[in-house]
Amino acid sequence: MQRVIVIFAVLAGVGWGASAHAQVYRCVTAEGAVSFQDHACGAGQAQKVIDLPSRAPPGYVPPPPATAASPVAPAVSAPVPPAPAAPATPLPVLYACVGAVNGKPYLTRSPPPPYLAPLGVLGYPPESLAQAYGGPRGAGASAPELAHPRLGGPRIAAGMTEVQDACRPAPKVQVCAWVQKAYQENHRRLRMAMPHAAPPFEAREQRLTAELANC
Repeated sequence: MQRVIVIFAVLAGVGWGASAHAQVYRCVTAEGAVSFQDHACGAGQAQKVIDLPSRAPPGYVPPPPATAASPVAPAVSAPVPPAPAAPATPLPVLYACVGAVNGKPYLTRSPPPPYLAPLGVLGYPPESLAQAYGGPRGAGASAPELAHPRLGGPRIAAGMTEVQDACRPAPKVQVCAWVQKAYQENHRRLRMAMPHAAPPFEAREQRLTAELANC
């Protein structure tokens, strides 16, 4: 296409209507440079005469002038969304309970079921355990058995009643204190453990550390 453009440019200088055909000289220098002109080539140049029609071929449309190619903007890749953070290990669910018999508070993972307790321990009847379990109207327990109340038999005859500790979900501050204490105890055991026995303590320490992150 470039050769055709050059040739027609030469013809434009000669004039389209000068003759039915026009001659164009193709010249090649010793260095290999090629040029087209309307007169004979210079000395030392290889020459070739080309006969061309004086009119452009039917349907010929000259190409638009070359323009500098617009720089192609580098493709901008979409930002990679950050990986979702691993969910923190939630705190354990604990219950704050108060013993029905001794009135002592404690924490547990699940409320205990109802259990039997001696009436004498609960203050009914208003007499000592020896009086409640011994004597002609007592439950018939011998002295060594007073430390281990009977759980079987009719409740009235055995002087027992069913009780249940009062429990409610423990507040977060109590749960965190419980987890912190468990972590300290596990860490102490990890330091004292032999290498072959350390993996379970290491795994529990990781879990407790993840739970403490919620405190």
